Amino acid sequence: MNSGNPAGRGLARFADRLIAWARLPQAPALLCAVSFAESIFFPIAVDVMLVPMCAAAPRRMARLAALTTAFSMLGGLAGLMLGYLAIDALMPWIESLGWEDEYAEVESWYQQWGYWALVLAAFTPLPYKVFAISAGGLGMEIGAFLAASLVGRGLRFFLVGGLAAWLGPKVLRSIRYSDKLVWALAGLTLAVFALWWCL
Repeated sequence: MNSGNPAGRGLARFADRLIAWARLPQAPALLCAVSFAESIFFPIAVDVMLVPMCAAAPRRMARLAALTTAFSMLGGLAGLMLGYLAIDALMPWIESLGWEDEYAEVESWYQQWGYWALVLAAFTPLPYKVFAISAGGLGMEIGAFLAASLVGRGLRFFLVGGLAAWLGPKVLRSIRYSDKLVWALAGLTLAVFALWWCL
């Protein structure tokens, strides 16, 4: 997270606030809300709440990861519906957020890989929200969308949550680098899949 400019510092402060929310009694409900919003428009990965919550309560990891997956998928489904119904009206908003390059890339990925493009976007820190909205604009079937989201989002959040639960409180020192953590997990998982496929 870039803190060398005002926008970066603002996001860093908000990430700190999310980490603080993770300690509140109502944290699970806030986690659900952030998971939903992050799949449509929210700029900060929900991992910054999920990681400290799983690190602090390892036995609740599966429930927290499941909640995060479910509400992230619901948010993605809302994005899909927006894409179905109003992609032309949303394009100026996408451009104003600087996502037009990502949207063009999404279209290219769909043409090449279809369903698997969304699985990858759902798993990695790539902008899942852009994939969800563009999936609607490109007419992706709801069943395929939900299946891809379940695989990608579920794999990501259970891996991240499981790693946080295993490492415990010491993982909090690297919470700001959650995107790097997810990219590392993505690379490791892809390497395992590639090895399994070759064998």
